[in-house]
Amino acid sequence: REKPWMTQLAAVACLSLAAKVEETQVPLLLDLQVEEAQYVFEAKTIQRMELLILSSLEWKMHPVTPLSFIDHIIRRLGMRTHQHWEFFRRCERLLLSLIT
Repeated sequence: REKPWMTQLAAVACLSLAAKVEETQVPLLLDLQVEEAQYVFEAKTIQRMELLILSSLEWKMHPVTPLSFIDHIIRRLGMRTHQHWEFFRRCERLLLSLIT
């Protein structure tokens, strides 16, 4: 049996997950729902869908971080071998020191 509300719920849950990964201030779940939407979901329902989505993804969320770009930068600079790895290690240490 078709459940048209399921697609809208999944969309809201995906928006919420994306906001939690990317934003420093996560919007309220009610704010993520379209005003003219056919269905309005409670926070608890959205959170359950988030868990279902995360379980389906086996919790493999890959947010983009500065480390994601280092290999690209190294290739663009034409760095090779020892120089490449030393630059990578220095960048990694710097970025990790900023986090801790």
